[in-house]
Amino acid sequence: MTPADLTLTDTDNRSWKFLDYLPNLIHLKINRITPLILSSALLLLIGCNHEPSTDIDWSSYLGDKASSQYSEVNQITPENVDQLEIAWTYNARKEGEQTGGLMECNPLIIDGVLYGTNSRLIAFAINAATGEELWRFSHSAYLKDFGIETTSGGVNRGLVFWSDASDRRILFGVQSRLFALDAQTGTPIQSFGTDGFINLKLGLGRDIGKSRYSSNTPGVVFGDLIIMGSSVPENLPAAPGHIRAFNIRTGEQVWRFNTIPHPGEFGYETWPEDAYQRIGGANVWTGMAVDEERGLVYCPTGSASYDFYGANRLGANLFANSLICLDARTGKRVWHYQTVPHDILDYDLPSPPNLFTVTQDGKEIPAVSVLTKQGFVFSFNRVTGEPLFPIEDVPVPPSTMPGEDAWPVRKRPTKPAPYTREQFTIDDVTDISPESQAQILARYKTVRPHIPFQPLTEKQDTIVHPGMLGGAEWGGGAADPNGVLYFNSNDLPAIITVIDLENTTSQAQSIFTQNCALCHGADLNGGNAFGQEIPSLVGVSERLEFNDIMTVIKQGRNTMPAFQHMSSDLVYQLAKYVMDPENYDESDFDQKEENTDTLRYMHTGNNLWNDSQGYPAIKPPWGTLNAIDMNTGEYLWKKTFGEYPELIEKGLPPTGRKNLGGPIVTAGGVLFIGASLDGYMRAYDMKTGEELWRDLLPFGGFATPSTYTVDGKQYVVIAAGGGRGTPTSDLYVAYALP
Repeated sequence: MTPADLTLTDTDNRSWKFLDYLPNLIHLKINRITPLILSSALLLLIGCNHEPSTDIDWSSYLGDKASSQYSEVNQITPENVDQLEIAWTYNARKEGEQTGGLMECNPLIIDGVLYGTNSRLIAFAINAATGEELWRFSHSAYLKDFGIETTSGGVNRGLVFWSDASDRRILFGVQSRLFALDAQTGTPIQSFGTDGFINLKLGLGRDIGKSRYSSNTPGVVFGDLIIMGSSVPENLPAAPGHIRAFNIRTGEQVWRFNTIPHPGEFGYETWPEDAYQRIGGANVWTGMAVDEERGLVYCPTGSASYDFYGANRLGANLFANSLICLDARTGKRVWHYQTVPHDILDYDLPSPPNLFTVTQDGKEIPAVSVLTKQGFVFSFNRVTGEPLFPIEDVPVPPSTMPGEDAWPVRKRPTKPAPYTREQFTIDDVTDISPESQAQILARYKTVRPHIPFQPLTEKQDTIVHPGMLGGAEWGGGAADPNGVLYFNSNDLPAIITVIDLENTTSQAQSIFTQNCALCHGADLNGGNAFGQEIPSLVGVSERLEFNDIMTVIKQGRNTMPAFQHMSSDLVYQLAKYVMDPENYDESDFDQKEENTDTLRYMHTGNNLWNDSQGYPAIKPPWGTLNAIDMNTGEYLWKKTFGEYPELIEKGLPPTGRKNLGGPIVTAGGVLFIGASLDGYMRAYDMKTGEELWRDLLPFGGFATPSTYTVDGKQYVVIAAGGGRGTPTSDLYVAYALP
């Protein structure tokens, strides 16, 4: 995109827009400037009486730097929300473009312009009142000019806006690069890094080689700094998830907080001596929040890699699975709390933190809370780190896995009460039909009796509940000014089986188990992983050519990451195995290719436990929407969230359904949310939890919506990208009152 590619598509009375674009018009070829445009420019320059906008923006990821998912807009109320209708739609995929991965972007809206990304991570700007396009930026086309080939796949959940006088920038992560674009033109800012971008793989304190490293969730801004998290592999090898700050003007790295401590740093003794040189993970993949007044940033971290077996990282493993408060200026630790020491069940912190104020014993307390997969809300005084409610230690059974040493206790807040069932007993087996119940009961009797946080074993299948999808997920919660927390949740069990790689029949099967079984399953049958339907690889040779499979492994596709760390021989052998596992011959396999970073024990994949019809093994509700008064820790209401139309037709009450993406709340008293796999956009009364309105989206809205006003009119917009077993799109849908 160059200034010559810009077009003026909105000449309404918001004269700021024309004035912002005027410098670019001056550079247009003269034959593209009509006398009418020149005359209009002169009239605007001479006669414009620009007044500051009174509109309400959505200027940060999740609404504001406090990650509150709250807006002061109040035009839409419980009394009129049922009148909402589609105001505009925007197809972010152009004709001829292929769909990409999942579209989970929470768009920004600033001064009447909406900034977002599509499923192929192309950034764009559109008129927020009409959906009319202003500019697009393709990172792959731009990098190609520098001889840099990018891989397919990846997710982007949002962007960052920063301004200083006339310098207005959009920053967003694409795989391992962070771009800075001119907000008015979409062109890379050449003074940022190298030609408008920086390589996030550099500056981590060790060489991570070809290991995957990306930034799916936007960073947060403090002054002239952008503070970044990362997404790294959950198996091995994996990069460390250190938290870093970069100068927004130059791209220079300013500070780094080592989430896997180096020698001499706080927490170093909670790992093996050389962990900082070889262990990965402990990364902030969900988003952060900033207390600008106090100069503090709050960072929730994930598990250390590998997530399910930690014999190579014995100890508590600070700062994995922790909420960390850092000095935003320097990156120095202020306080931390580790919710799961030595995690071996992938119980990372999956949600952005929320900042709000509560009143306890007549005193106002600045608070921070974070949701978990286990169904807990951990909440603290955000200045001191003192818990708002007591946290108890609950004993956990020891591990029977060779070399493993499970942490003896789990952390459990006494308030609020868990929002999922903590234990999956035989009385909790599904009862939606006699057939489903009999099927699940038969399996239930063959697995280990469920105990919360029970370590895995190679001897018997283990129930993990809540499963790896939660509980809460990356959509997080919304906090209103009264200290009420609103959030959606899953109540979905999983069954995990440990695999001893020494018992695999071939080296290629071992490689598949290490790298692919996490999603596709050890049996190649696919299933549910990370909240989405993963396709079966059984019979893949009938659908894809051998070279196509090799290309997908090497470059990725849609949400599947690229396995660039694999040598060509490994990719070749893996493709051979996937094509025909039963007849695979490894006689031509160079055994020197074995990955020395892997562990002996892996697992069969992050599969949810469903019946043969795809319904969860546990009794409903399978999805809920919750409101908790964090002043007291008590629930205000709890509602079943989502449904299966075919079960409703059979006379069953709403069961709830798997959901991903979060809610937003408004001063008008309305909560908006998509998220549920039933594909509806819904509105709820914040006081009662009553559903007030719903509309079936053209494609599923598995992202967090945004709300804003333009010329005094309120809009609610959501990225309706579908996927997760439903049809996909690149559609943005905006609602407004007539």
